[in-house]
Amino acid sequence: MASFPFTLPVKKDHHQLELSYNGQCLEFDLPESEESNSTSCLPCGPTATGRRTIRTVEILNITLDQGNNTLTVSACTTKNGPKNEAKLEKIDFQINDQASALQWQSNVLGHVYKDIKRSRHFKVLVNPFGGQGHAKKIWEQTAEPLFKAAGCTYDLQYTTHRYHAKEIARDIDIRAFDAIVSISGDGVLHEVINGLMERPDAVVAHKLPVGPIPGGSGNALSFSLLGEDHGNHVGNAVLGIIKGRPMPVDLCSVTQGDSRFFSFVLQSFGLIADVDLGSEHLRWMGGARFTVSAVGKLLSQTTYPCELAYIPEETSIEKIRGQYNERRSQPVVWADQTHDEMDTEHTTIVDRFGRVTDPIKESDGWVVEKDHYITVVGAKLPWISKGSVSHPAAQPNDGLIDLLVFPKNIGRGPGLQVMIGVETGEHVYHSKVRYMKVKAFRVSPQAQSGYISMDGEHTPYAPYQVEAHRGLISVLSIEGRYARSMKE
Repeated sequence: MASFPFTLPVKKDHHQLELSYNGQCLEFDLPESEESNSTSCLPCGPTATGRRTIRTVEILNITLDQGNNTLTVSACTTKNGPKNEAKLEKIDFQINDQASALQWQSNVLGHVYKDIKRSRHFKVLVNPFGGQGHAKKIWEQTAEPLFKAAGCTYDLQYTTHRYHAKEIARDIDIRAFDAIVSISGDGVLHEVINGLMERPDAVVAHKLPVGPIPGGSGNALSFSLLGEDHGNHVGNAVLGIIKGRPMPVDLCSVTQGDSRFFSFVLQSFGLIADVDLGSEHLRWMGGARFTVSAVGKLLSQTTYPCELAYIPEETSIEKIRGQYNERRSQPVVWADQTHDEMDTEHTTIVDRFGRVTDPIKESDGWVVEKDHYITVVGAKLPWISKGSVSHPAAQPNDGLIDLLVFPKNIGRGPGLQVMIGVETGEHVYHSKVRYMKVKAFRVSPQAQSGYISMDGEHTPYAPYQVEAHRGLISVLSIEGRYARSMKE
């Protein structure tokens, strides 16, 4: 490949320009007419001298219309500030020499998609009933145009009933697709993951990456990947799917009675489950329904009796924070650089600490307690929705579960302080809150009825056990880690 910068003389609106790609970004001067009309700002806008910059990660495609001597740069860029949603932008230039333009196009795209497959083929699942019912519009108006601009292809399917996504994932030809993309909340992704894990060829199928596009009420995976500012931004999510690499992500095995399934978001008992499943009548409020419902439950001081057992790895929040920051300082590890516990010799997942129906072994290090709790929640994601960083130290592939416990007798005032802290993850430092890293945990409800939620899905009100399994699935990510959710 030629050395940087890659340059190409072009015209725009009769102005002579030079496109220059330096390996980090594409730069060119704006014609005066565009400079005066633009309100963009860096990194995707004019500088003080009218210089336009588009970062490498934002470049989707470069196409040539040789009949009209036109070169088009398609990008997913953020204008008017870095917190705004990234949107599709197409910029046309007139070329002077086709041979030079073809070589420049090849050089730039070769670098833009270095280590990333170009023109991916996706299985796209749209849940038209999820959240506030906007998924179809999200696909047609924002996601589809971006995929097309990037030269990606797809097989589109609308889910029509509960467990439809699970059936699709269980039956599709996984060799035909580069990833499964879901425009929904986390429920459809829960179904997809369990469908892949139930396949006879799960040893291969579990590595097919998934890509979330926010279209539901919570969108926990999208917020965890993109952070508070962009978790609901469709353009940023699609860019992550087009330009991301497979990142290894842990799964939790959940046993309940004779059944076993897998969870990737959270496993909740008590208040959080009540808020998740008992607020369906507030779905019209979007993500705000979780906050409204939670405040009401805290003020009522409702508690839930259960026996709680867990195998602790770390119980000091200060040590957990130190480990979190240490891990973030290390280079990211991609899925193709790791080895999980499923291979041709180990075709099923084995729970090291047994099932919920097995007696607890003291030698495994279990701690057992029985009490009334406000909530007990295990999770593998830091965010559960916008403004709800419930498990700020959660890591994609540390092989551990983050366990959050609100004990009884928090009190209304401290309880509201804890709720406010959940917005930023600061609640884990409150003296009344327990936050642990555990290898496994078990909850045995002591009441006759109530709510248990697994990834937002209704689960029988019966004892369950959860165990973490490292790096079992892959999620497309640009950064290779979740957005920062815990202070340094």
